[in-house]
Amino acid sequence: MIFLYHLLSLFLAVLLVPLFSLSALFSKHKWKGLAHHFGWVPAKTRQSEKTLWLHALSMGEVIAAAPVLKLLRGQNPDLYIALSVTTDSGYETAHKLDFIDSVFFHPLDCLPFTQLALCRINPDLYVVTDTGFWPGLIDLLHKKNAPALLFNGRISERAARRYLLAGSLFKETFQKFHRLYMQNTNGEKAALALGVSRENIEVVGDSKYDALQPMTDEEKERLRQTFKLQANTPVWIAGSTHAGEEEIILNAHRQLMVKHPNLILILAPRRMERVEEVTALLKKENFSFTSRSSLGHAESASVILLDTMGELAEVYSLGQVAFVGRSLIRPGGGHSLIEPLSYGLPVLHGPYIENIRHVAEIAHNQGLVFQVANPEELEQKVHTLLKNPSHRLEISEKAKIFITQQQGAARKMADIITQCLSIAKPD
Repeated sequence: MIFLYHLLSLFLAVLLVPLFSLSALFSKHKWKGLAHHFGWVPAKTRQSEKTLWLHALSMGEVIAAAPVLKLLRGQNPDLYIALSVTTDSGYETAHKLDFIDSVFFHPLDCLPFTQLALCRINPDLYVVTDTGFWPGLIDLLHKKNAPALLFNGRISERAARRYLLAGSLFKETFQKFHRLYMQNTNGEKAALALGVSRENIEVVGDSKYDALQPMTDEEKERLRQTFKLQANTPVWIAGSTHAGEEEIILNAHRQLMVKHPNLILILAPRRMERVEEVTALLKKENFSFTSRSSLGHAESASVILLDTMGELAEVYSLGQVAFVGRSLIRPGGGHSLIEPLSYGLPVLHGPYIENIRHVAEIAHNQGLVFQVANPEELEQKVHTLLKNPSHRLEISEKAKIFITQQQGAARKMADIITQCLSIAKPD
């Protein structure tokens, strides 16, 4: 099966060069890193005994990998760390890490591109974070005797079903990994269903908990002033929303404003390219609103549209209640609950949360998160929480304990990677 995959990729490579080049014109950073996608990734800039190539799909995966990579740098000062990403947001976030040797876009999984990338990097170890599995590259690593690890691994039931539909291709791919280190037992079950040996799977937790950087009271106050919010202004935050969810959220917000006239909604679409679409919706629904980038010139508004990248995690510190998107509209999947919980907020989500079900179930059992399915339920739950500060305080204390209990995966993974790097790669 992999032979056919490589063969097909040779033909696709010819088509992808012009087509991908054209699509990169509409990306913020992909045009600058266009050659990376075709395997011309940055060559090593210094000599080192060992080289680690770590792939983090997007901004969230880069953030989760950061504490691991920082620990690795402390443990292995000479280690050459090459960090690849797939998205513009991941690229921007990765460039802020001063303990990385090189940052680039992951090559497309076509034989000539991946072969060239491996020749230029020559990794002793390849690590994938969270998700993003490339059969061609994993096969080449396997043939070079360069081990591949998955850490912070996440394989949903839906993804596992898709992989199984591909016949033996992905089953063989997962079996070529040296080890799979999963976030939770749900991912472990999915890996077993894909034919991975139990002794090659271990649940180590989620390093996103270790990536949290709590803000000081002074930093929170400066952020509140930046958003022109009074100390007693009630705020709720709808983060990482997707198409179709903003209508539901705004419907609920309109009802909430009748009971809470000073209530502010901070609305944060998941993708920046949707800001214009959400702006048009706000105008159509006749909401008074301003964008984050225009706050300096804005008058009072009931909605603040977060149109900046990388701020949402800190913005949660301004709220009393949070809603996390990609969960109200099928198929959904859900986005991270960790950031709002880290600030002690009660968190609401919709019914479609396959990607975060494990953490949602634990947090739900502790009374920290709540499921809603429509505007009426959303409005009712936000209203109940806003009018009950003592309940919110109780949730806040329990949420901080919950976050602390989940930490420690980054240290485990750094130690595992260091141990793997200590094993010499055969010639």
